Amino acid sequence: MSGRPDWTLAHAPLAPFAHPRTAVPPGIAPLDEAAWLYDADDRAGQLRLKAAILLGEGTIGAAGDASALGPPAMIHDEGGRAAAEELRDAVLAHAEAAGLGRRDGGHWRSREGAATPLDLDPMTVAGAATAEDWLVMEKRSGDAEHVLTAGVLAFPAFWTLSEKIGRPLLRIHRPVPDYEGDLARRVQRFFDGVRVGRPLWRANWHFSASPDIVTPMGEARKGALYEDRMPQAERAEWLRVERQTILRLPRTGAAVFGVRTLVSQVEGLTDAQWRGLHATLAAMTPAERARKAPEALFRRAAARAAAA
Repeated sequence: MSGRPDWTLAHAPLAPFAHPRTAVPPGIAPLDEAAWLYDADDRAGQLRLKAAILLGEGTIGAAGDASALGPPAMIHDEGGRAAAEELRDAVLAHAEAAGLGRRDGGHWRSREGAATPLDLDPMTVAGAATAEDWLVMEKRSGDAEHVLTAGVLAFPAFWTLSEKIGRPLLRIHRPVPDYEGDLARRVQRFFDGVRVGRPLWRANWHFSASPDIVTPMGEARKGALYEDRMPQAERAEWLRVERQTILRLPRTGAAVFGVRTLVSQVEGLTDAQWRGLHATLAAMTPAERARKAPEALFRRAAARAAAA
């Protein structure tokens, strides 16, 4: 791995902060259905970690504390199971069409050679077959919001699946600051509006001192540390981007939320990405900026933008 974990990248293929349309939430854009799954050089390393977390194969090394995850794959009820099975079939069909793997008897065999038994629960199969984590959101009769009815989460960014399963969107996002109100309504429209064959995408981003990709955190601790977490990352050497997709399943009507996590070295940012980062951070309030990047990184972005 030459000193860099194999689940990371040397450069940032996605830098949402570099473009005004994607820099701040919700930043939603159309997505070509053929690009639903995201392929990059970190895929083999991420599949290795997923096999350790989901299938108990090997160890996760320095990727974080998987023991704090709780169950990494969960299905809330029978309705969630039907949607989970439809998701598994869609994931495998897309992955095969993209050359990322194939069915081999009773197994799914990835392009890299990893084998996943197909008789496991459908969320585990979908999660182990791809670098994406998957969340199934359903809005059933009488519901005002979509509810999380199934999920597979190997690479959490400060949350756990067990605390969110069976919860509606507004409750899922607790304790995210500023989510309630206009942003919550816009996200609900995001889920309501997606159409079969016309997926959407957006991205989240933050910086870290560590390349760890497995970072679970309970709601109570997250709420207590929300304002204090960023000072711990004064040596922000890594960028974490979540490429988030939403696709409507045709049979069950469930909305599938896919999360492809990309961890890359800050040193690999291009001049244009540094300029975009500086412009985005400079436009934020001090409180908003503190949640996104430490002050030292803001100063570094300003210097790089001025020199470019």
